[in-house]
Amino acid sequence: MQGKSAIIFKSVLVTAVFLLAASYGFARGKKKASPPPAPPYKRIEALKTIIDPHNQINDEGEILWSRCLICHNNIPDIKKEKSIKDVKLRFGKDYNRVCYSCHKVKRHPGAEGIGPAMSNIIATKHLVAPSKQIYLNMRLEKKELPVLLPLEPETGKIFCGTCHNPHERGVLYGKANWGAGQETLLRSEGLDVCQLCHRK
Repeated sequence: MQGKSAIIFKSVLVTAVFLLAASYGFARGKKKASPPPAPPYKRIEALKTIIDPHNQINDEGEILWSRCLICHNNIPDIKKEKSIKDVKLRFGKDYNRVCYSCHKVKRHPGAEGIGPAMSNIIATKHLVAPSKQIYLNMRLEKKELPVLLPLEPETGKIFCGTCHNPHERGVLYGKANWGAGQETLLRSEGLDVCQLCHRK
């Protein structure tokens, strides 16, 4: 038995050494394999083709309720959960983190260190609690237009979903549907999004 064990051990050891040498490209003068060519698409584009959380209705017009679970802790009951205060998003109070999980925002109005000119005014950081005047402007816009401008319920801060509607057109109804399906998902529905808060 010991002879057979020794033979098996030696053959396993020789195989391991050979595989190790081959992996470094030293086996019998073989060159190290070159890395495979880069795919003709970016990784983020490939991921979008797998599952897009904003694609929430299929070709037959049925709502894909399972897509809700990408951003929400549970599938919201749209008959009972009427506002952002009623739904639960992933990552608790950090609502922006839901968006940042897929969208790597570098240059955006309100991002730190960015100052895009808007009517000769330098944009300040937007993801904060709005001033009293801005809050009053937002309330006036909600009365004049069929638009929602939700704030983070716990903090009262502006977040990504204040300006962008993450839902596909037809998932929600009324004011909650405004801006859904737009190219950049802006809640302004084609109007100047800045004017929803910054009235001239």
